[in-house]
Amino acid sequence: MADLLEDFLPLAEQVNILFQHVLHPEGRPYTLDEVSQQCHVSVATLSQLRTGRITNPQLSTLRSLCRFFQVPLRYFETRSVEACYAVLAEKQPDDNTTELNEIAFRAIHLSPEAQRDVLKVIQWVQAAERLRHSGIDIPALPGLDDNREPSGD
Repeated sequence: MADLLEDFLPLAEQVNILFQHVLHPEGRPYTLDEVSQQCHVSVATLSQLRTGRITNPQLSTLRSLCRFFQVPLRYFETRSVEACYAVLAEKQPDDNTTELNEIAFRAIHLSPEAQRDVLKVIQWVQAAERLRHSGIDIPALPGLDDNREPSGD
């Protein structure tokens, strides 16, 4: 009989995605200590979850993580990184829905290579935003002006 957990994304990867993409209000990732204190889960347990040494934690541990990171328990039933991101996207506030929908609409019509390029730009912007929150000034991307539409449509 096949292992029932084989189809799911490894727990360590799921937990690491939470730590990487659900950011502290200061715009930085949460530390193990911060999560530990709020979830009442030891730092050692969190570390072992992130490294894959613990692969079958208690339900109460998963529920605590879900409450802290504000994701539904079904997050841990995801089978791909994309599915994790889809669950995380559901928890985003509605005040930027129009912009997110436009990004998705425009990107869906791009080639897979161009979609990867867009993802790289978004990742660069995320990194730049984290640096700005740290007080480091980052130059704007060349050729971008907030008040102009792109000329290549």
